[in-house]
Amino acid sequence: MHFAIVSYTFPPSNEIGGRRWAKFSQQLSRAGYEVTVVCADNLVGKEWYEKEYRGIDFRLLPKLYPSWLSGFTKSIIEKIAYFAVVKILSPLTNKNIFDKGYAWKKPMLNTLEDVHQKNKIDVLIITGAPFSLLYYGTEFKKHHKEVFYVTDFRDPWTWGHRYGMPTLSGAKKKYQELSESKTIENCDWICFPTEYVGNFLKKKYPTSVSKFYLLPHAFDPEKFPKMDIKEKREGFIYGGALYGGIEEYIKRLLQIIRGNSRSGFKWEIYTGTHFPLLDSNHEQTGIHKHFFIPEEQLFQRIRKASAYLAFFPPADKDLISTKFFEIIYTKTPILYIGEEGEVGKFIRDNRVGVHILPENMERDLPKYLNGSVPFEEGYFDVSQFTFASVTEKFLSALNQQMNLM
Repeated sequence: MHFAIVSYTFPPSNEIGGRRWAKFSQQLSRAGYEVTVVCADNLVGKEWYEKEYRGIDFRLLPKLYPSWLSGFTKSIIEKIAYFAVVKILSPLTNKNIFDKGYAWKKPMLNTLEDVHQKNKIDVLIITGAPFSLLYYGTEFKKHHKEVFYVTDFRDPWTWGHRYGMPTLSGAKKKYQELSESKTIENCDWICFPTEYVGNFLKKKYPTSVSKFYLLPHAFDPEKFPKMDIKEKREGFIYGGALYGGIEEYIKRLLQIIRGNSRSGFKWEIYTGTHFPLLDSNHEQTGIHKHFFIPEEQLFQRIRKASAYLAFFPPADKDLISTKFFEIIYTKTPILYIGEEGEVGKFIRDNRVGVHILPENMERDLPKYLNGSVPFEEGYFDVSQFTFASVTEKFLSALNQQMNLM
């Protein structure tokens, strides 16, 4: 069976969403399937991909999306270009210009057509965001009904809080709603990584429930270094993006620390995010911000920490990422501060740490500042979320679904 996987983001890029199908593609290849990956060119050369992902065929497409359109303008010219696109050109189209697949329709479909002609595609998997790619996949499916088309709703689409969705005009939002419904209608199978996304889709598209499948995020235990379980743990740690919307939480944390100066609080943060509130020197509060480090090194440092301290904004209160399974695998407790949602429920139900609501920070946080966060070892079976285990279940369910067609 030949799998064609379209994932705009792919390693070596560290952007959100790349690792999910990078790992699944490797698992499919190891299981003996033919795999072709279509992804954005990260300008490292095809030889790099052939070396890092042996046995997988790659088709690299130009990104066709300027980095400054994401809002990170570095010059006057980029600022002018951003203004022109957002204020002048954007109103002239019903598409979402903040969708990075905006200009990928023709290149992607032409590439898939070429792949299919040379080596018949049995299963096409497209992951979004960018969500436009999911809709483009229906165009390919229309001309190749024999191909089993799988969409992966990695994030919320029309009901989400990212990718420019909240700022769309009525006409643009209607176009996104139509694209989403057409995608649901015309694909053969719909995957999603969390119950939150799945429950929303089931409620919105009840006639398509038979096509829904929970394909959870997974982790790779091979990436974890051997660790001494008797090694002393110390302080808090965090690794990854710092999200907008947590600034007020951080300000209150700083006040709490200053009011509990003898707690011994230490927090090492490893991130590539520019975050002014934490970029300045916080030596006296015990907070140290570092550049992001390779994941193998980060896992080792997480294993040496007393607990993993994370703040999530309201928009992410329901999104359970791979990071949680990786942290649990290191047997490190999680201290999570955020609104009530799936993340807090997951931590409480599985006894892997503590969830503190933002309004209760002043009351509840001081008792944990020394790193003494509870963790019930063995209560939650994290082995079920390895990429090998998740892929095996995915293939079994996929074969069953294909036999029903």
